Amino acid sequence: MTFLPEDDRAYLAEKLIKYDLLSEPTGPGTSRNGIVFPEYGLPSNLFSSVDGQLVPAVATDLMILVPSGYATTKLDSFYTLKRLKRSDGTEPVNANGEQELFGKKWQFWSRHLDDSDWRDGIDGLSTFLEYIRRELRVA
Repeated sequence: MTFLPEDDRAYLAEKLIKYDLLSEPTGPGTSRNGIVFPEYGLPSNLFSSVDGQLVPAVATDLMILVPSGYATTKLDSFYTLKRLKRSDGTEPVNANGEQELFGKKWQFWSRHLDDSDWRDGIDGLSTFLEYIRRELRVA
């Protein structure tokens, strides 16, 4: 699978970031593509529920869907495989949905860049991962 631009692949290799590319058919001649970052490190403000107790969530599988036309089409929203909560047990704002993708149920983080926030030919996976890090810190 080569739906990631060379710039993104070079960035991931340079930073030694582990990732998996996923693809699944969505209809005749169409597919959904995603990139998963296994055991993506989390900030200390996020928790998960284990046996009914909130415990610090150190890492989660993080997924970004890669739309057709990327990188001229911006990346949008992200998903976590471990259901994440705040220290008070509530879910982060706009992260209370769930979606089945690639055979697993992911927590959906509805986050949307304005068109002016995506600079065609400049922004890519590295800038979107920075955006996700900020969103996770303020969750």
